[in-house]
Amino acid sequence: MKACLAALMFLVGVSNDTAAAETTTPAEGMRLLRQMADAARQLNYTGTFVYRHGSHIETSRIWHLTDATGDYERVEALDGPPREVVRANEEVTCFYPSVKTAKVDRWGTSRRFPAVVSEQLAAVMANYTVRKGPISRVAGHDCQIAILEPRDDLRYGHVFCAELKSGLPLRATTISDRNETVETFAFTQVEIGVDIPRHLVKPSYDTSAPGWKLENSSLRSNVDPARRWMVVNPPAGFRKVSELQRTIKGKSASQLVFSDGLAAVSIFLEPAVAGARGVQELTRQGAINIFSRSQPSYVITVLGEAPARTVMQFGNSVVLRDRHPKSPPASK
Repeated sequence: MKACLAALMFLVGVSNDTAAAETTTPAEGMRLLRQMADAARQLNYTGTFVYRHGSHIETSRIWHLTDATGDYERVEALDGPPREVVRANEEVTCFYPSVKTAKVDRWGTSRRFPAVVSEQLAAVMANYTVRKGPISRVAGHDCQIAILEPRDDLRYGHVFCAELKSGLPLRATTISDRNETVETFAFTQVEIGVDIPRHLVKPSYDTSAPGWKLENSSLRSNVDPARRWMVVNPPAGFRKVSELQRTIKGKSASQLVFSDGLAAVSIFLEPAVAGARGVQELTRQGAINIFSRSQPSYVITVLGEAPARTVMQFGNSVVLRDRHPKSPPASK
């Protein structure tokens, strides 16, 4: 019965929300985006939200606290095996109690519901047209429909519903270039501007307890200049926002992150296994397209909240910079 109700909630047509949409002025669009971005990061809130892509549905509980010391969040999966994500500013720890493993990383530029709008608002406005739709209703709250239409076919469209008073996104839908829903996040219950006790954003699990294993994804930004990568033909509108060196389970991998202000694309480059054959593979998980390309000496993996053509263009444009540039010929 619960699955039927969740499916019914998502069958409420996005077209009904966008039918009466009107293009905003750049200033109005910027104001609406700023309100959504600020609300998700600066307000206290707690609630239950549902994530859906295809026939897959997940339900999670979230607690978000912002105070003078920073930005904190805990998300608990309510379906399937127990899972928990705890974030303290940019450091995030994922807990998997069934195998007593916790993995520490950082968010970087990745979007997360309800923080679906980044602070790169000028880039968002350059790559998307912002339109306002009618007033709708989500989880018992009135909300303003906001439609972000891509200016080309290199990125997805997005439809948000922002709570009228606070601007907090209550629903976020990603739309493909075929005008099909790729994925949807939506609150089913939410409280905004409430007191959140500090213990509610702390982990439920103690990794110092017997049997627990803590895996830390070591990051450093001082990439070895003798082994630098470049994207010679990045899709229009995307710019590099970071370049990192990761150490995961003793193996070193480079990571390049590109963003168009809303969507993020990560490129991972790691040494190839000796004797591996050069192959290409394209898969999709919700709004994430994953493209992998093997070379004799390294493997390129691209994960992007973007159409397949975009992640493939990234993957086919990566080259290793010359480690030893040729010296100019000596003058005679």
